[in-house]
Amino acid sequence: MAKKAIKAFALKDLKCSLPDSGQFPEKETGTSGKEYIGLPLYEYEPLKKSLQDKGYKPEEYDYIVATSDGKVLWGGRRVWLMQKDMGLDQDQMIDCEVWEKQEWLDELKKSMLANVNPNLFVTKDKDGKKVMPTAKLTMAPEHKGYQNLRKLHKNMKMPYNLDNFVLSNGLTLKEQRELNDK
Repeated sequence: MAKKAIKAFALKDLKCSLPDSGQFPEKETGTSGKEYIGLPLYEYEPLKKSLQDKGYKPEEYDYIVATSDGKVLWGGRRVWLMQKDMGLDQDQMIDCEVWEKQEWLDELKKSMLANVNPNLFVTKDKDGKKVMPTAKLTMAPEHKGYQNLRKLHKNMKMPYNLDNFVLSNGLTLKEQRELNDK
């Protein structure tokens, strides 16, 4: 990411989105009773050891990224350790790179997609109409249970020939496939 302005924040003024426990739930049950998979537990020991041994060294690793009002965008686990677990002086000043949230999200998206073929995505032409992807994935996505779903639909006499299905661009699925194959 591009270098930004550096601002010193008191440790107590940085706001990170981690829960007080430092861990997000591994599973949650919604109000409907549906179970949702959360995040695996984060192993803090290597990060904590590094912070204890070397201290906060943004020049060596990365700066904590925060908005101008101290909301942490990147580096929340370091902030959580320094605020809640390591017993550091909360008035200690911490240097952070200052980014606006949308600007940081745009830069993050750009870096994540840097090596992805843009022809894999639906785009819009100059008139605002959708242009279907021109590239194809080399491997089809895995669909667990897809064969069973297909058998069920076959038993229900549902057709699987969708060649005449009309897409939002006005072409049939068959016509679009032929265009993509050229």
